[in-house]
Amino acid sequence: MVYGTRWPQNSGLNPGLRSAANESFPFQLQTHVNDLDPTRPFYAALGFSYNQRMDDDTVVECVQPLKGSGKVQVSFNDETFNNVLPQASSVLLEGGSTVLEDGLLTCNMKFMLDKVPLVANESQFMIHDLESQPYYLLFARGNADPWTLEKDIHSVNDNPQFPWMSQEMVSFCRGDNCTSNGIYMLNDGMQSRVERYWRYRVAVLHGVALIVAWWVLGSSAILIARYFKPLFPRKKLLGTAVWFQLHRDLFLISLILQILAVIFIFWQAGWVWYQCSYQCTPKDFSKKMHAITGIIATVLAVLQPFLALLRPSPNSEHRYIFNWAHWLVGMTAWSFASATMVLSLPMGKTGLNAVYGYAPNWVMGGYILFFIGCNIVMEMLATSNDVRMEKNVSEIKPHRFIVGPSGMALSHLNGPTVESPLAPPTTVPSVEYKSNLDGYARFKCPWQDLSKDLVKFISSNYGGEVSCSPKAFCHTCGQEQTFMTCGMDSTELRTMPQTRLRPFLNEGD
Repeated sequence: MVYGTRWPQNSGLNPGLRSAANESFPFQLQTHVNDLDPTRPFYAALGFSYNQRMDDDTVVECVQPLKGSGKVQVSFNDETFNNVLPQASSVLLEGGSTVLEDGLLTCNMKFMLDKVPLVANESQFMIHDLESQPYYLLFARGNADPWTLEKDIHSVNDNPQFPWMSQEMVSFCRGDNCTSNGIYMLNDGMQSRVERYWRYRVAVLHGVALIVAWWVLGSSAILIARYFKPLFPRKKLLGTAVWFQLHRDLFLISLILQILAVIFIFWQAGWVWYQCSYQCTPKDFSKKMHAITGIIATVLAVLQPFLALLRPSPNSEHRYIFNWAHWLVGMTAWSFASATMVLSLPMGKTGLNAVYGYAPNWVMGGYILFFIGCNIVMEMLATSNDVRMEKNVSEIKPHRFIVGPSGMALSHLNGPTVESPLAPPTTVPSVEYKSNLDGYARFKCPWQDLSKDLVKFISSNYGGEVSCSPKAFCHTCGQEQTFMTCGMDSTELRTMPQTRLRPFLNEGD
């Protein structure tokens, strides 16, 4: 038999390992209910679990009203749900009785294990074979509805009313098949491997860290890399281009926050992966998808720096493949992360929908639309600038080339497939300035078609007009080859003074 004394104050529940009767397991449950609501019915429940969690557990329980006799029944824990099994209760339980005396609830019942085959087919999997393997014992108590005797959810806070569980697995047997001494004393139980106080706070910090990581740092890194390459063209930050340094540092900080947040959320969950219940309500499904989409976003984010290590040289014919892959992986990760944050709203530990209703949905939805809107507006501005520049170029005489101040990087040049030629950090740093006796401005570079772009940049940033022959604009520069920025011979060279060229070259060197 199983009986408990003064549980859960001293966790005095003694699981019986042996039954004298061959056909049944007698159970007796006792618990004090003085600390529960005295104006409502009480219940006590004993679950048989494969692990130390509330999932896929067969439960025997009793419910006692304030007046009159109570009832005993069998139920099933389906993740965070508990479902009473009326048909199974009528078949499996006999001799049920409940007594409430001086704040002590006592429940007696016989569990008829041999009658399990008589349980309805749809409920068969909910009834564990107690003799097949050892089980952890879960203990819960609380109040019930005064009219229907439907159980309330147990306490979810750190206090004696929160469910208890055995620290060891317990075996059950009947008659001559038993090898144990019959009674196993459980002197100390546990409630949770991680206190509920810390579980709630870790869950909240997990959400805050990931919002900062993805929607503050990640979004900024995306916009900087896509639209802000031309900013600070002659400045460097820690030895590299400003836009690149910001993009890389923001992303690395974001990645560190993501990894820490994921580690701690699994720690508070006992390193258990959440699975959807058999019912799998929309709320349960959102929990399951939250875990799946969150892991996908994190894995993609971790892959990004490794992809960056495989980045080919700027003049490689495969560079466009890397650019597309880097952009696609990043945006896919951001999308999954955003979906994960929206899916977290109904979850109990955040309490967002429970406390604030649908206001958090509107806030998150508004941010996502704002970010998308920023991309659309900046793309439109970039495209408009592109059209204006092409118009200006078409009006210039063949031998004259004048470029006005440039705003955002062009959309088709600053997209994921092409390096922006207007962004000096990707073109200028490796340019080597040389000059011969005739005054030619010669450069050595690893990029193709750089001469025309370099002329554009010099002209737009240092003023004046650059006079070049048509050949200068068609000339290409291969690896370790030299070319002349303006003029193919000394008679055609009519360019700005070397004093104007030299500052640009020194800063970009």
